[in-house]
Amino acid sequence: MAPVRFLMDASLFPADVLARTAHRYTGDFFVDLACSDNGHTVALTPKHQDVGITDIEGRFRNDALDERLRERIRAETTDLHVSLAQAALRQASPRGPSR
Repeated sequence: MAPVRFLMDASLFPADVLARTAHRYTGDFFVDLACSDNGHTVALTPKHQDVGITDIEGRFRNDALDERLRERIRAETTDLHVSLAQAALRQASPRGPSR
């Protein structure tokens, strides 16, 4: 079966965001990403004849927007996650012997 190919804007979608997005599709598709400064080419080849490709480009683009937002939230909340993890570890640390 022929791959579905489309171009993604490199200024909106960094390569790591597209890699995470592409991973969502590896169950049903063979994925090929070709990244450059101008744009990223995505090729999705169905693994089986019965895999639906209707609106696959639109679904991929929506998922890429979702991953982009998740990346932004991760970046903005990193300090909070670190603080919460440190507090949890302090609470879980063994204390000296009870007397």
